[in-house]
Amino acid sequence: MTVSPWPLVLLLIVGCPSFKALDERRIRGMLDLERDLLQNLREYAEKLEQKIGIINNSLKEYIGEIDEARIDPEEYLSNPLNAFRLIRHMHQDWVSWQVYMEEQVGPDQVAKLELLLPQLPKEVAFKKAAKDVSSLAQFYDYEPADLVVRSERNSPLHLSPLDCYHLGLELYEKHDYLGAAKWLEVAAHNYTLSKYSDLFDLLGAPRWQVYRDLARTLFKLNRESAHGAYESATNLNPQNVHLILEFSQMELLSLRDPMEPILDPEPSPTALESHCRGEVPSHHGQLQCEYNTWVTPFLEYAPLKYEMLVADPYTIIYPGSIYESEIHHVKNAYERCPPNARFELRKGIVGCSISDGYSPVMKRIKTRLLDMTGMDATWETFFVVEYAQLKTFEIFKLFRDSKKFPKLNVLNVDVEATVMIFLKDVSLGGAITLPKEDLFVQPKRGSVLITLEHEELSTTICPNIMGSGLVLIKFILKTE
Repeated sequence: MTVSPWPLVLLLIVGCPSFKALDERRIRGMLDLERDLLQNLREYAEKLEQKIGIINNSLKEYIGEIDEARIDPEEYLSNPLNAFRLIRHMHQDWVSWQVYMEEQVGPDQVAKLELLLPQLPKEVAFKKAAKDVSSLAQFYDYEPADLVVRSERNSPLHLSPLDCYHLGLELYEKHDYLGAAKWLEVAAHNYTLSKYSDLFDLLGAPRWQVYRDLARTLFKLNRESAHGAYESATNLNPQNVHLILEFSQMELLSLRDPMEPILDPEPSPTALESHCRGEVPSHHGQLQCEYNTWVTPFLEYAPLKYEMLVADPYTIIYPGSIYESEIHHVKNAYERCPPNARFELRKGIVGCSISDGYSPVMKRIKTRLLDMTGMDATWETFFVVEYAQLKTFEIFKLFRDSKKFPKLNVLNVDVEATVMIFLKDVSLGGAITLPKEDLFVQPKRGSVLITLEHEELSTTICPNIMGSGLVLIKFILKTE
């Protein structure tokens, strides 16, 4: 029979001659001390379990993020919000994780992390990513509150409150207090909505600190709401003497030298920004959808559906007119592009020249384009162009200005029409617009956009938000 050791230990203590003089009070004191030690050990174990729980929750978040990125890394990282979130996390969070891991847990992992830290993104990368997100949000008029969703990662556009906090701090350092206030306010008000909010304090951003930094920003803008933010900060950290002193000084300055608050300016988007946001007037029934059966005799047997988008310059689109097998063929040719056929129109805008005679598929596409336009001649080369830009650009103007295609520059006056074939969908951003016209076209895989009458130089591609754009360009030439 197994006997608990504790009665035996007590018997030895009480029965031992050296312990006979010990009174009951001292025995109980020893037992109480043992209970305290056991409770302390239990609390230590609970702390370890709590730490393990935090780490497991973090792993779930980080692995979910990286699994999402693994599906299509290029598309994932082309989204500036994803790039900012990843770079910010790697630039800042892992340093905090180092401190957390150094608490005598996993020394091997700490040593490994120290070896990896030099490989993490540097501050310059973080600042660029922050600038990209801020610029993109401003261009497309995204409110910070719209980017902090309660069901994180279920939206293609999302930032955590911690992301918003650091983005606000970055703008604050650049003295952009209006922009900083928006991001910090969203961070403070949504702090506890995230299921990962327990991590924020660990990673160096306790909630009281977020409110304090928000208060500092609002004070720069002479806004009364700075008082409320300071009150929230002091309520969350009532023992912080420095915080209380700072609050008192702010109140004193506000009373002694009151100033007019600096308010957010009225929105005044440019025409291009409005177009890229899809804010274009409706055509009021002017959109024409027909079948092209008359340009060439062949189309009488195999008509092509098209939509007239703009009458002047004459702009039409043939939806779904390039087959999946043809798209696959063109993309394969692009991936195998030889070095002498590659080109760069601008940083982030690259492509490949593919001759008309490259394959029967390219010849067939050329013939179909001539059927669509009713023209007789094209420039001898197709151009596959891939882009992931956070700024607008005029794609055909880049061709004209490029030193890579001097003959095309000379022949530019003889270009009758430009053709843009969409080889992939662009789900967010990346629309095609003519700034002087009410044109807005979201790239759809397999559709063909054709513009006549030399208006190719004003064809503008809006900033990409999600994914990269991939198009096939063809110039249609005038014939005598």
